[in-house]
Amino acid sequence: MAEHSATLSSGDLDYLPGDSAAEKRSLAKWYAAAQLALARNRPLTTATTPPPGRHHAAELATAELDALRSVGAFKDDVLVGADNDPLIRSQAQYMALLEGSLSTPEAAKLLRVDVSRVRQRLRERSLFGLEYEGSWRLPRFQFERRLVIPGLAQVLKALPSDLFPLDVIDWFLLPDPELQSESDASPLSPREWLLSGRAIEAVARLARDLTRA
Repeated sequence: MAEHSATLSSGDLDYLPGDSAAEKRSLAKWYAAAQLALARNRPLTTATTPPPGRHHAAELATAELDALRSVGAFKDDVLVGADNDPLIRSQAQYMALLEGSLSTPEAAKLLRVDVSRVRQRLRERSLFGLEYEGSWRLPRFQFERRLVIPGLAQVLKALPSDLFPLDVIDWFLLPDPELQSESDASPLSPREWLLSGRAIEAVARLARDLTRA
């Protein structure tokens, strides 16, 4: 897999997917927000970028309103632009996830094992990876320092195998009300719970519940 720049600058916009400059700028902003969230092991659903230039219906002329409504450009009386497009947001987040993940050689070096061992663990679902253009990328949420987070294999095997990668990331990083003890000020995410050394089965049970949903 070819190495890409870790960040997107204004000069990179011409190479981004998207039909307009507004879409490309939105992709770059969502990409940067997703990068920051992933670097801090925060869920992607909380990565936000303020949409500049949002126009409300009251600010537009009647003829403009009618034309926009005719093509479905409004939702809840707010103009739906590139910054509000969930497809653009997901695309940018997926790009950031790929860029910020480890290659199999990088993961092997981190874990001090052979590349063949990393590939074996990907096949047996004791590591989580995304296959892209013939190569594997391993998101960083599953590592802490030079180790795999405790109980990862057990939890991954309990998760539905067809979950979209962005959903897997958010599931591991979002606080869950079921993961809170009396000593906790607030619920923990599955990742935080596993890192704290608590019962792996509590997280695996939540993963199995997703399978039944």
